[in-house]
Amino acid sequence: MKDKKDPICGMKGHIKAHGHYFCSQHCVKKYEKQNKIKAICPECVKGQKKPFYKERIFIVGSIAILLFVISYFVSFLNPLFDALWDYLKLIWWAVLLGLGLGGVIDYFVPREYIEKYLGRHEKKSILYSVIFGFLMSACSHGILAIAIQLYKKGANTSSVIAFLLASPWANIPITILFFGFFGIKALLIVISAIIIAIITGLIYQILERKNIVENKNLNSNNNHFSILKDIKKRIKQTKLTKKTIIESIKGTLSGSW
Repeated sequence: MKDKKDPICGMKGHIKAHGHYFCSQHCVKKYEKQNKIKAICPECVKGQKKPFYKERIFIVGSIAILLFVISYFVSFLNPLFDALWDYLKLIWWAVLLGLGLGGVIDYFVPREYIEKYLGRHEKKSILYSVIFGFLMSACSHGILAIAIQLYKKGANTSSVIAFLLASPWANIPITILFFGFFGIKALLIVISAIIIAIITGLIYQILERKNIVENKNLNSNNNHFSILKDIKKRIKQTKLTKKTIIESIKGTLSGSW
């Protein structure tokens, strides 16, 4: 079992279960649910899971909080505290919105949907990424959380990069504001942003071919998969009950983290 890529999110795995390596217990449970197999006992993977204090999000978060606290008590760092506090007051809602949308994508959007449009090693995948970025009404802070979920769901690195570049500068609300400020000249900004996103995405596709950047979804093949048929099938199978609503809320919150 040389391949240590998580079959759910494509990231490097360290938890050995069901003949694969997983990056987290969340992905193990999702794999079990998707394949309708018996849940593995926690004792079987005990010791393989990273301690919480070794997780990157914990390390980075702890450093940020520590810096925030120190800047409050140390007088010559007070301007840094004020700047950080003002910044947090501006972006907190955008980050929460991004995390919420990311949770919705994680729970409700099947991996096959993302792979079909953003997981192929083709030029049209870059165009789809730019289009999705244009339709996504989120700022650069919230869009990061959404991009992470797209990547975990099967989007190629090149598609995610194009999406990240297109969304903050070429989404619908920003485009409307640009036209309000600059008139017809706003087209220059929007078109430039789209061109830069496409060119950068294509460059990353070349880097993927040469294995200079991660290329986890090169062999994605969903040519015959119909999203419309699958949506109709899921709607027919879904029963709106109190239990399913609670499960959906829990799944969305779990996926957003």
